[in-house]
Amino acid sequence: MSDELRIFLGLGSNIDDRYKYLKQGIKLLNNHAHIWIIGQSHVYESTPMYHKDQDNFYNMVIEIEMNLNPIQLLDEVKNIEIMSGRNPKDKKNMPRTLDVDILAVGNLLIRSTLLAIPHPRITERKFVLKPWNDIAPDFLLPNSNKNISELLEITEDKSSTRMVLILDKKDSF
Repeated sequence: MSDELRIFLGLGSNIDDRYKYLKQGIKLLNNHAHIWIIGQSHVYESTPMYHKDQDNFYNMVIEIEMNLNPIQLLDEVKNIEIMSGRNPKDKKNMPRTLDVDILAVGNLLIRSTLLAIPHPRITERKFVLKPWNDIAPDFLLPNSNKNISELLEITEDKSSTRMVLILDKKDSF
């Protein structure tokens, strides 16, 4: 598939059963009539970035296909966050049951007060680049001349990001 058609979302959780919230997010996305998950990374544990006094995160990246426009996708992922117990009035970058970020929608460049695509802080987030590298190392970031693998190599984020092995036979992603 050409990069101009590839869509990626980042998922994260750092409250209670983090894995359960990631699974719930995957299930809600996959059950949506206009969203289809076609790829997913491993799950990684990472330390919080901006407010250090909170639990570690579980993060992953998924690839989807959809027949929504980016604003509709934003609305849907925000609804899924709320259905997963996230309070939209909580302060930014604080603990959350589920966080879903739109990382890239093909080769689109969008910069508005409502939505920024690709996500503006991808290059400074190892917890996004590491799982993204699992499923699309050669994806060329639209506002960059580098692919995900190259961005992971040069990121200044040196925080701990480790793969989590989860054995879940009855209810896997």
